[in-house]
Amino acid sequence: MRVLHSVPYFYPAWAYGGIPRLSYHLCAALKKLGIEVEVVTTDAFDREHRRDELDFSIDGVTVRAYRNLSNRLAYDWQLFWPVGLYREKPGLPNYDLVHIHGHRNLLNARLNLWAHQAGVPIVLQPNGTLVNIERRQGLKTIYDLLLGEREVKNSALFIAVSDAEKRQFLGMGITEEKIRVVPNGVFVENPNPSGHFKEKFGIKGDYILYLGKLTPRKGIEHVLEALKYLPAKISAVIAGNDMGMMPRLKTLAQRLGLSERVTFTGLLTSPWKEAAYREALVTVYAGKDEIFGLVQFESILCGTPAIVADDCGAGEWIKKSGGGFVVPYANPEAIAKVVSVLDREKMKMEVARAQDWIKQNLSWTSVAGRMKTIYRELLGK
Repeated sequence: MRVLHSVPYFYPAWAYGGIPRLSYHLCAALKKLGIEVEVVTTDAFDREHRRDELDFSIDGVTVRAYRNLSNRLAYDWQLFWPVGLYREKPGLPNYDLVHIHGHRNLLNARLNLWAHQAGVPIVLQPNGTLVNIERRQGLKTIYDLLLGEREVKNSALFIAVSDAEKRQFLGMGITEEKIRVVPNGVFVENPNPSGHFKEKFGIKGDYILYLGKLTPRKGIEHVLEALKYLPAKISAVIAGNDMGMMPRLKTLAQRLGLSERVTFTGLLTSPWKEAAYREALVTVYAGKDEIFGLVQFESILCGTPAIVADDCGAGEWIKKSGGGFVVPYANPEAIAKVVSVLDREKMKMEVARAQDWIKQNLSWTSVAGRMKTIYRELLGK
C-alpha cells in the first residue's frame, strides 16, 4: 500500500502546534507496519525561520518540502503558498490514497483537487480545523465558499479524534458512514528529564502550568485569573509560542497585580517541556473547542495531573483515562478550587493508573494499526 500524506507543516515545525507532531508520529508508525509512506509539506518552521532541508527521510518516511512564497504570511496568516507544487500532480495516480492533515490551506486544497481528478481516494483528518471557529472567521467563510466546500465534497472519509469532533462533522452535514473516530496517539520523548525547570527559570515554590499555543480559545486568561484565588506562594507558568495573545496576557497580569507571579517561557521543547510538566503542581488546559488535546496526556505521562474544560474532547478523554479534573470553561474559581484541594498522594495513584490506560489505548502503534485497517476498508470499497 502506498499512501501520500499532505500537511503544511511537518517535523520538526513544533511552533505550529499539534498537527506537525501528530502527522509525523502517525507516518512513522504506519511505515513500521509495512505501508509505504511519503509526505508532501512546505518549508514552514516557525515565525522567523524556514526549513533548511527540503528533501529528506525521517524514520523511513520520504519527505518533500516546497518553499512558501512568504514565511511570514505562512505563520501569521496561515497562507501556505508552496512554489513548484505542480510537480506533484503527475505522480498522484501512483498512490493508493491521499491522507490530508488539517484544513483551509492552499497546499492541501491543491492536492485534494488533483487527487480527486486522478480518482485517488482522499482521507481528511482536520484535527479540529474543519469547523469555522476562533480567528479570522470571515476569511474562513470566504475560503469555504471558494475551496473548502469542494474539499469536503471530494473527501471519501473523515477521521475524527473524538466523539466531540464527530458531532462537529455531523453538524456540517457529513454522513455518519463517512466518519471514523480514531484518537491521536501520545508520545513523550523523556518523561523523566534530568533538567531542573524551576532553577532554569528562577521559579520559587509551586506553580500551575499552561503549555500550548497562545491563542484566544485556549482560555489562558482564566489560568491567570485563577491565581487571584490561590495563595501568593503559588505562581503560573505560561509556556508556548505566541500567536498574537502575549501582549494581552501580559497586560492582564499587570492589571490584576500578578506580574511577579507569572512566568512566560516561550516555546518549550525537550527536555525542558517534560521538565515543566514534571515539576508543575498541575497542568491547566481548560480551553474551548479542544477536540482532543495532547497536553493533558503528556502531563500525565510525566507524572502530573491535568485540569481540562468540560465542553470539549479533552474532557471526554480525561473522563475515560482518569488522571485529571474536568471544570466548566471560563471559570477561574473552579480551577483554583481544584488546585486548593489537590491531594498529591492520592493523585499519584490516579496518575499511575491513567498512565497505564494511555499506554494501552493511545500508543502510536495501536493508532496506526487502526488507521491501516481503515485504509484497507476504504480501498476494499
